[in-house]
Amino acid sequence: MIEKLKNCPNCAGILNDFGRCEFCGSKIYDFLTINFSDPKYPSAHTYIRIKTGNKIIIAPIVVNTVSMSMNPYGSMCPSGLLEDSYYIRRPVYHQELDINCIIPGGIYEIEDEDEAGT
Repeated sequence: MIEKLKNCPNCAGILNDFGRCEFCGSKIYDFLTINFSDPKYPSAHTYIRIKTGNKIIIAPIVVNTVSMSMNPYGSMCPSGLLEDSYYIRRPVYHQELDINCIIPGGIYEIEDEDEAGT
């Protein structure tokens, strides 16, 4: 069994019960605590709630694919100088994490009352 994340990946500070670092304030959304397909409840759905613009969207999701890619986009890293004043040359990477979800049911849209009046 995978244990709940207890320390901040940014500074190693202690995470509170809501995933907020008590030291640096980083927020961690630990997807390992979410069971997207529980055989005990085969008809249960997983929902996400997202704010976009002045709308709040609630949608059932099924995670379809998750992929990660690292693509080099340069060879000069300004991380310091060597003693003979040459830059350290190493690849610099552009990293992406793609999470593709299928929406098997209706989407609910709610207008955010805090944003609607502004």
